[in-house]
Amino acid sequence: MAKYRLLSTEELTQLEQIFINFLAVNSITAQDWNKIKSNDINRMNLLIEEFSDVVFEKTLNNVTLLEKRLANKILIYKITEDNILLTGIEVDGDNPLDFRNEFNLVDLNKLFSNPDLELSFIEGTKPFFEEKNKEVFDLMESGAMISQNDVLYKALHELKSNYSEEE
Repeated sequence: MAKYRLLSTEELTQLEQIFINFLAVNSITAQDWNKIKSNDINRMNLLIEEFSDVVFEKTLNNVTLLEKRLANKILIYKITEDNILLTGIEVDGDNPLDFRNEFNLVDLNKLFSNPDLELSFIEGTKPFFEEKNKEVFDLMESGAMISQNDVLYKALHELKSNYSEEE
């Protein structure tokens, strides 16, 4: 049984050359692979499970930031060695920005001057209760996407600091 999940047919297709290299490392030729697919479905599934786990492990080892965007809420998860740091913002009211779409930081800043909106900051720290990669994977399966850009994470921290000082 795969540690995470099996890669979909589409994902496997996109990773075809990497999968061929994986088979080669395991001394499985193209001819061997065709025989396995035809005659040994269990072995084929085991190899796909193993490859899926290798792909997910390599990906998850490199994740440092995840974003989850809903219409009225943004959650940013910063992954450290020991825990997950969460920062986010939630808008109550008729949000002129749909966070699922692209927006700029100026537009985000304007939300704070809108008297018809109630803004709540979300913060937290969660230690890993399971294996780190498993928890990161679970966040991704719940809709969080890998992000390479920590500008929004930093901007939310700055907005929270500025907003807290004004109150």
